[in-house]
Amino acid sequence: MELADRIGVSYQQVQKYEKDRSRITLERLYLIAKALDAPLKTFLPEPENRPLSDKGPDYGSAASISRGSTREERQLLRLFARIESNQLRRSVVRLVENIVEQQQG
Repeated sequence: MELADRIGVSYQQVQKYEKDRSRITLERLYLIAKALDAPLKTFLPEPENRPLSDKGPDYGSAASISRGSTREERQLLRLFARIESNQLRRSVVRLVENIVEQQQG
């Protein structure tokens, strides 16, 4: 219950996180790490050391990232978590979306 209070969610929501019944946003994960006085990387998956060609067609999907991520992905998540401004976070997301759209276009 103390963790729920510290991160601004209900006790039931924390239970859903614990039982993997609800996804945790990066922002919420950052708050959890901060509340527990633990480095954010503690909660991130270890990378799979496979060449890019072996990653398969779903590489970059939410499911593949949750199974394992590259060093660059983890670095990006760690840096993104340190951005305190919600407005700046949204700007970063829009920037990445634009880059992906330009690559596909």
